[in-house]
Amino acid sequence: MPSTRGTSGTSPGRTCSSAENRSNVTNSVPRLAAALASRGVSLVYAADGSEALSYLLQRIPPGARVMNGGSATLEQIGFLDVLRGGRYAWLRPAIAAVEDRAERIRVRRQATTADWLVGGVNAITMGGEIVNVDGSGNRLAGYAFGAGKVILVAGLNKLVPDLTAAIERIRNTAAVQECRKLALHTPCAVTGRCDNDACRGPERQCGKILIIENEKIADRMTVLLVGGSSFGF
Repeated sequence: MPSTRGTSGTSPGRTCSSAENRSNVTNSVPRLAAALASRGVSLVYAADGSEALSYLLQRIPPGARVMNGGSATLEQIGFLDVLRGGRYAWLRPAIAAVEDRAERIRVRRQATTADWLVGGVNAITMGGEIVNVDGSGNRLAGYAFGAGKVILVAGLNKLVPDLTAAIERIRNTAAVQECRKLALHTPCAVTGRCDNDACRGPERQCGKILIIENEKIADRMTVLLVGGSSFGF
């Protein structure tokens, strides 16, 4: 079962392997859980993608209205395959089927009020701040207030020390990979580094940034932190 307990650390005075470094990061889970709890957000730790998927299937009742934010992590752990399989009333296909732009925007707005919103995270600080960026902001609207329940799925690679590191990660890691995946021609896609002043227009993916500092509604928001491999951008 997923938990909030970390693994043991390494002995001082010797070089750590990459696996040991990952284990050391996992030791931060109880501290992060406490930081998030103080902000009204629950944390569940899953040892790997399979355990994370099992948690989602257990937590979200069959037939529930579910919307997902765009997330490579959800693809990696197999949750998008579950959505495609019909276990839930998945809202995204209905949006994709709408050709009229104005109507599609209206349907996207409705989807932000789904019973369950499952999405990714761009960065989480060890102080418990959850930072996400969107091109249009529909995912962020659901995270901030619209959706009934929110589960944010993140790999250990999304953990950063503070907000400065979170913005750095978003602009020069997450955005670069996202823009290149979409074959865009933003400055970061071309050079590998953010040029915020030069990045304008419809291709820009960093349109809106949401920093979740606190959640007032009890049991609304959960961070599902996944160990093992790196997940997503």
